[in-house]
Amino acid sequence: MTPLFLACQLNTGAAHFTFFRRPLASTGCGNTAFLPRPAPVALRRISARLMSTETVDGGLNEGIAEFYDESSGVWEYIWGDHMHHGFYDEVFPASIADHRAAQIRMIEQALSFAGVLDDPLKKPKRIVDVGCGIGGSSRYLAKKFGAQVQGISLSPVQVNRAQDLAIAEGLADKVSFQVADALRQPFADGQFDLVWSMESGEHMPNKEKFVSELARVAMPGGTIVIVTWCHRDLSPTEEQLKLSEINLLNNICSAYYLPNWCSARDYVDIAKSLSLEHKGFITYDVITFKRVAPNQKE
Repeated sequence: MTPLFLACQLNTGAAHFTFFRRPLASTGCGNTAFLPRPAPVALRRISARLMSTETVDGGLNEGIAEFYDESSGVWEYIWGDHMHHGFYDEVFPASIADHRAAQIRMIEQALSFAGVLDDPLKKPKRIVDVGCGIGGSSRYLAKKFGAQVQGISLSPVQVNRAQDLAIAEGLADKVSFQVADALRQPFADGQFDLVWSMESGEHMPNKEKFVSELARVAMPGGTIVIVTWCHRDLSPTEEQLKLSEINLLNNICSAYYLPNWCSARDYVDIAKSLSLEHKGFITYDVITFKRVAPNQKE
């Protein structure tokens, strides 16, 4: 069975909640999960058993910051200023030159699915980019919508680089960046009509708090977009993932400084608990894994 790229949209009068998920665990037919990006820096792993409040508040955030401080330059050289997966054509094989264009298509696919329109009356005017990296999405969204964008990252190196690139592109009056924790965002309630998180949710030790913070800073009628990594949904007869899947995910945790994993269904349940769902309106779009990892064999 081919791993899937899955999108889910939940609507509410208060906010729209949209997320994409990419199961990374093997689905049981001999597939090896796609390891998403090169890991040029070997970093220690915090055991889930040691995830005390003190560890989460201190060691994990410090480790994530160090990870991106040390590796962002390498990833920028390889991936450009968008440090996330692309969205590819299934029919034609991708070349290295296609990857950066595919990353833009990923952004556009997320916007399209979430119903974020480039309409003078409906387009977002205030955007927050949560886990902004070096600001690729921030600058793209600012240019596309003419919006004011604020980006946050745990990495001072990323924040400084993002600001330098904004100045170089003449966007210093449109975008700004600061070091901040996604679970304790330095923004007032209801400040943004688009809340954007591109492949940063997997770093969050408390997914409920993560989604709650995104909802808090979204203004009434705003949109929340999350693109993140998840493990597969469990079947009704399963209590946990297979041991081989758990071991694989633990290896990915070791490489990418990830605290824990959840499923797409877990995100749906979190959204429901926060009243982010409108009367059961849920849409699933299932796309083969080739769309996000075209160089991987099925």
